[in-house]
Amino acid sequence: MTLAALPAVRGALRVFALVALLLAAFAARVVSSAAAELELGEQAEAASDVEAALVHYRRAARWYAPGSPYHVKALGQLARIGAEAEAAADTERALSAYRAVRSSILAARSFYVPEQARLAAADARIATLMASQPAPPMDAGKSRDQLRAEHLALLQKDTDPNLFWTLVLLLGFVSWVGGAFVLSVRGIDAEDRWVWREARLWGAIVVAGFGLFVLGLALA
Repeated sequence: MTLAALPAVRGALRVFALVALLLAAFAARVVSSAAAELELGEQAEAASDVEAALVHYRRAARWYAPGSPYHVKALGQLARIGAEAEAAADTERALSAYRAVRSSILAARSFYVPEQARLAAADARIATLMASQPAPPMDAGKSRDQLRAEHLALLQKDTDPNLFWTLVLLLGFVSWVGGAFVLSVRGIDAEDRWVWREARLWGAIVVAGFGLFVLGLALA
């Protein structure tokens, strides 16, 4: 490694350390928030305020971080409340609990969906409970099994953003913003004059990046 390369290496290490620090702070915030909401949910349930408990458990479940035990426990509490309400023939509360499981998991998805087994179980219970309700006139004559299958198909319909176009969007955003920053640093000299070679290069990257961002946004 040459001496000229050392400043670049040190700069890259600083950026890496800063990114790692920010990610660690964000993860700590997520985990601590999940733990706090879970505790509030348990306190509300101990005070027989199940509706408040559902709210706090749902919030805890949405604070998702890989490896964190708190969102998993919150999802378990929601599923338990749903099962208990279902056993007590309280369909409204059961649906509220199972839907909280579903919405919490889907809110945490990115390029993958976490807790897929719990999501599938919640979808199945929601479909079963919905099929047990009085059918609207347009569904008159359909069997309960048919209604359940239709509800389940709607719940399982793939509404995830397209992964390829999402990556295009992210690449475009990084190119757009990063290119604009480099253009401002290298495309203009100390006397505020354009350095045309650099300006043309980074200006083209900015334009291309913005185009990719808009295209990805439209198709993702």
